[in-house]
Amino acid sequence: MYKTIEAYYENGKIIYKEAMPPLKKAILLITIVEEGSRKIPKLSRFKGILKKRGNGLAYQKKIRSEWD
Repeated sequence: MYKTIEAYYENGKIIYKEAMPPLKKAILLITIVEEGSRKIPKLSRFKGILKKRGNGLAYQKKIRSEWD
């Protein structure tokens, strides 16, 4: 059985948000998510690339043969 728990790492210690599950032996997979601000890429360079072409449903019916 897989179980995900939330914990924090601070100054060399793992601090569990809730109580640690009662396990005698387990294999751990640890994902580290760094706290702090992330740089958000500017998406303005993509402005105008995608254009709306009328009714989306009508367009899908036109290009898909299984809807005939």
